[in-house]
Amino acid sequence: MDKNKLWLIGSMLVTSVIVVLGVLLGVQPQLDSMNAADASRAAVQSTNAGHVALLARLKHDFEDLDALTATAEALAESVPSGSAMPAFVDQLDAQAQAVGLTLTGMTVTEAQAYVPVLPEVPAAAAAAATSTGSAAPDSEGASAAASSAAEAATPAPVALITESNFAAFPLQITVTGTYAQVLEFVASVQSGSRLFLVHGIDTAQASGEETLVDATISGLVYSLVAATTSVG
Repeated sequence: MDKNKLWLIGSMLVTSVIVVLGVLLGVQPQLDSMNAADASRAAVQSTNAGHVALLARLKHDFEDLDALTATAEALAESVPSGSAMPAFVDQLDAQAQAVGLTLTGMTVTEAQAYVPVLPEVPAAAAAAATSTGSAAPDSEGASAAASSAAEAATPAPVALITESNFAAFPLQITVTGTYAQVLEFVASVQSGSRLFLVHGIDTAQASGEETLVDATISGLVYSLVAATTSVG
């Protein structure tokens, strides 16, 4: 092999080494940098998309801010923080005057811890649910459906409302007026700004007044309880 061929082979080897080293030391770092830049750009685009969505939601909420504020104020008046009895007495007095009867008294007893009251399960659903244990194998599907219906008929209590943050005040309101006025007053207090659950009405003939009755209205009003306050 002559010297020219050796030089040619040597030159080719050197050129190959230079190309490989150029790729490893020059091109590959640039490619890695480009890939990192692409990944960073994708992350920034994803973050920007999240910010755009958040901005759109905030803009939508701001447009409804007045309505949301009004709803929050109405709810705060319906179930206030604390007893707020003076304001409730003013409400009752105004409602009594509006229907033309006389508010003669109100008795409020000590606050009670809230206990959710669930409606009774219909007898048919309860019977179907209790019969699932003795159901025949060929009626397992029907028994399962009956059990599901019984469970659906029993609503679950709201987890956010507990005895530690919600209280009920039992009270009795006494009024004097005609029977029709009493009924109108009861309807008014049940639809008033303060949540009031009426569970009893007793009436008796007013002394010396044939057309009037003395009525005692029993019920519950509710309030929020601060985290540091315990309800006995």
